[in-house]
Amino acid sequence: MMKEYRNIPYKQAETRTLYLDLFLPEEKNPPLIMWIHGGGWKELNRTWNLAMPMLEKGYAVAAVDYRYSDEGQFPTQMLDLKEALLFLKKHAGQYGYNGETIAVSGDSAGGHLSALLGVSAGKRDWETAEGDYSVQAVVDMCGPTSLPLSYQDKEEKPNNGAAELLGAPVTSKEGLGLAAAASPLTYINGGEPPFLILHGSEDPSVSPEHSRLLRNALEKAGVPVMMYLIPGAVHAFGGRLVTDIMGEFLDYFLKGIKTVDTPAVEQEHHRAIPYVRKPKHESVPD
Repeated sequence: MMKEYRNIPYKQAETRTLYLDLFLPEEKNPPLIMWIHGGGWKELNRTWNLAMPMLEKGYAVAAVDYRYSDEGQFPTQMLDLKEALLFLKKHAGQYGYNGETIAVSGDSAGGHLSALLGVSAGKRDWETAEGDYSVQAVVDMCGPTSLPLSYQDKEEKPNNGAAELLGAPVTSKEGLGLAAAASPLTYINGGEPPFLILHGSEDPSVSPEHSRLLRNALEKAGVPVMMYLIPGAVHAFGGRLVTDIMGEFLDYFLKGIKTVDTPAVEQEHHRAIPYVRKPKHESVPD
């Protein structure tokens, strides 16, 4: 029977207490998915949790708070999420999941933050010296990866979510430097965990080009990466296809299980005898 633990405090920030909700499947000592919600870095909350279907596939899910952009500019969000990760590792035995097998995932702004968390282990100005901030896999759902890309060839709107996150217009001189510090592309060096990137083929909010940039950078660095454009999906999505893709990816990289089948072909190894049409000039006997 599934267990759940809600409103677990993990950090006392300047503005409020930050909490997480933890959900456990029936399986013992399951891998954990740390879920980071989207919402333009300033909306929604941890109850917006697209990873919940993974409970049925034998994964624990922890949905975590982080401070919004109007509570603290970047990298405030990363400081919170790295503390959440350490908390989850420290208390794995208490709650009954595998703290050494953790994937981080999120959608939209949460996809951006999950990708950034996955590539920035070892960035010590965001971390404590003794902490282990590594994760074993990342599932990025429609996250922006290069903030200036959103305003390429078009005017940047004032007070947009990215500008509020950075504290400066993204396309300004100051904003471009801050955007580079907030980009997962900046930190890729080949030591990253496996990535699954999911994006809606018809996303009107975050262009699939963001995901292509991330995929290309990871491939160039030799990092295992799979990318899927979900047919017909817009911005933020779920469904059986998404759950199945996540399940096969995480089963392989976190559990060491192949969930795909290779069909047996031995019984098909024979040839059909082709029909040969007789030439027209041959006569047909009476």
